[in-house]
Amino acid sequence: MRIFPWRFVLVVATAVSLIGYPKPARAMTVNVTVAPNGAFVFSPSSVTIRPGDTVRWTWDDEFHSSTSGTPGMPDGLWNSGVLIQGAVFTHTFNSVGTFRYYCTPHGLCCNMVGTVTVVNASPTPTPMPTATPPSTSILANISTRSFVQTDDNVMIGGFIVQGTQPKMVIIRAIGPELTPFGVPNVLANPTLELHNGSGALIAFNDNWQTTVIGGIITHDQVQEILNSGRAPTDARESAIIANLPAGNYTAIVRGVSNTTGVALVEVYDLQ
Repeated sequence: MRIFPWRFVLVVATAVSLIGYPKPARAMTVNVTVAPNGAFVFSPSSVTIRPGDTVRWTWDDEFHSSTSGTPGMPDGLWNSGVLIQGAVFTHTFNSVGTFRYYCTPHGLCCNMVGTVTVVNASPTPTPMPTATPPSTSILANISTRSFVQTDDNVMIGGFIVQGTQPKMVIIRAIGPELTPFGVPNVLANPTLELHNGSGALIAFNDNWQTTVIGGIITHDQVQEILNSGRAPTDARESAIIANLPAGNYTAIVRGVSNTTGVALVEVYDLQ
């Protein structure tokens, strides 16, 4: 069996302390990581530079972009396009101002946005985080993309929920929505299965606007999916909302009638 795994353990929130150093007069390059460890963020999300400085974005995960403007409203100043892990994109800022940018696939759904502020006076560089003892645990967004085949070569994603309280999540299988982002050979009609740690099927969906009652799904979920803010934009996509206790879980993506293609499977925290 060929398995495409992704794993998740609770991410621990930390406080930060701020340390500033004088900025040299010469032009410099500030580094920003795109989707560190798969999280839907730019790190750091806000940087302050001088005219003539350059921002360099480095991709730590695939299927993200750096696009100037606000989600859904690009302003045309720069656009990296959707790039893969390891890619690098730079832009030099020659004028003073505040420049907002976002990830095209995840700006609207996940608020994956950033800001570059260009000032004439010597600013304090972007603060660097210093970890403090762990506090509240949270479930981060996770996703993976792969080519879905048939039989044992479907897409299988494993994730782990830890803690003493159940976690409300939405799991999505996305195919047709990838086409506008230049992804070829997308899975035209994905189905989604959710299995527990013992391998038992606990939820299933084919087309998110039609709830399949069974297992842990006891009522129609369409309105809940709409209210979550994570509803797919194409009716052929699949989605399941689940309140999951601690344990291991597996999401399996297949194509209707044994069709094949590229798909994305995602898990979002709804709390």
